[in-house]
Amino acid sequence: MDDLVLIGTVKKVRGIKGDLKVQPMSDIPGRFSELSEVLIKFKQSAGVEGYKVEKAEPVNDYVVLKLKGIDSFDSAASLVGGEVMVHDSQRGVPEPGSYFVDSLIGMHVTDSEGSEVGVVEDLLSNFTQSILVIRSDNGREFQIPFVSAFVKDVDLDAKKIRVELIEGLI
Repeated sequence: MDDLVLIGTVKKVRGIKGDLKVQPMSDIPGRFSELSEVLIKFKQSAGVEGYKVEKAEPVNDYVVLKLKGIDSFDSAASLVGGEVMVHDSQRGVPEPGSYFVDSLIGMHVTDSEGSEVGVVEDLLSNFTQSILVIRSDNGREFQIPFVSAFVKDVDLDAKKIRVELIEGLI
């Protein structure tokens, strides 16, 4: 189970036939359509349950996921809150300039002079851009848009992000 990676979270049921509304953990929701199977894990449970994917359709900033055997509102409702996972080998490779959220969490953020700014705690997504949520050494939390105007370099191997700060940003 160590090679499982989180690719999304079941947010709610969509319709009476058991479709699920899933918030993807990637800026490439179309990636779900390539999957033949997913695993659902609940935080309160150590186990995971596998499901065959019947349909995965990107809609705006989420994915409508239809799983084999989940054919009613009630059966789908039992999956709400679950984490959608796949084996690392099924995750694929992001396009250049795209990243998996879990690969950015925990990265050290430095400014253009090399001074430590903080550590990435989360990546928030909206319709226009993603936002890095960073916590500094003194515990202060702030946000930086994940766009080229501010994010100058992402080094996954060194687990570092270099940003260009402007006055008033943090």
